[in-house]
Amino acid sequence: MARAELSLFVDRPADEVFAFVAEPANNPRWRSYVIESGWLDDGPMRLGRRGYQTSRILGRTMSVEAVIVEWDPPHSVCWEAVRGGATVRSWVHVEPQGTGCVVSGGAEGHFNGSIMRLLTPLGVRMMVRDARSSLQKLKAALETRTEAGLT
Repeated sequence: MARAELSLFVDRPADEVFAFVAEPANNPRWRSYVIESGWLDDGPMRLGRRGYQTSRILGRTMSVEAVIVEWDPPHSVCWEAVRGGATVRSWVHVEPQGTGCVVSGGAEGHFNGSIMRLLTPLGVRMMVRDARSSLQKLKAALETRTEAGLT
């Protein structure tokens, strides 16, 4: 099983950053590989809440359905794919530090299907590269937005 995790300091309050990264509808705004994401059920954030994400990875469009398996606001959220093109567990941790916070994001898992599973090591390298880019995009978006632009 492949695993990758990266961290970055964001000069915004931890609760604000957590609210942004824990909402799947924001994923296309900062995760370069995400095409679309959202909820499959209604109601408040909670353990067991179901969502979906469609991504473009290794030149292919891949969708997963995921469920929240950890929910500890404003510090930690973890999703686990329960159906789709990958068996993956991904998380975001947010820890206050000085005037902002350290955001750590990661994933572990593999692609499904015999051919795609063989490409998992290449996918991990691309995932790490994209994660660095995505965290930089997150930092830029959150540090430059105004109160009116908060989502």
